[in-house]
Amino acid sequence: MEPIDIYLMYCSMKAHFGKSDYDYIKFGGKSKVSRDSFWKRKDRSFFVKLSRKYKTSDEIKDYFVSNFVKENKGWVGNFTDNNYSQWKNMDMVELFEKDITPLLQNFDEGKFIFAISKNQHPKLLKEYLGKRVSLETMIILDELMGYSLKWNVHLKDDLIWPSINLLMNNYKKFLTIDKKKCKLVLFKFVKGNEDD
Repeated sequence: MEPIDIYLMYCSMKAHFGKSDYDYIKFGGKSKVSRDSFWKRKDRSFFVKLSRKYKTSDEIKDYFVSNFVKENKGWVGNFTDNNYSQWKNMDMVELFEKDITPLLQNFDEGKFIFAISKNQHPKLLKEYLGKRVSLETMIILDELMGYSLKWNVHLKDDLIWPSINLLMNNYKKFLTIDKKKCKLVLFKFVKGNEDD
């Protein structure tokens, strides 16, 4: 890909992760950003380096996704190959199991990770904010349990949840989740507690 095309993809991704009304997938990565705006940027060398390092549009798209999840404001100075490498090599089912194991040691207590009490964030949200649960696990649990629908009602005036929910919704469009394997991970906790 040419540096200017990478820049246009970056602009579309930035709109996707930064605005609630733009959907990269729906619009096929097209945006109203002009090609001429590339030449006005002082950080053009960043896009030139990406064009030399990553050859396919899928690699570059994944590079941007992995970095926007870490730096959703889109400042390219914080984008790193390390973010991409970690993201690319991530096993989501393994990460999911690692994240939920401490939360669901006793499955009867597990239902409380989604509970909302007055003036308190749910336990799952606290664990995410404390960096003990990944964004991917938040998304997987939402796909399996649908907790965000309730949270959106009860936490609509919260200062933190709406932006996290937006990030989750924007990010999950780029994820491939093996729901069957993730359900089996959850079932293991249910089955383990039935045997006790």
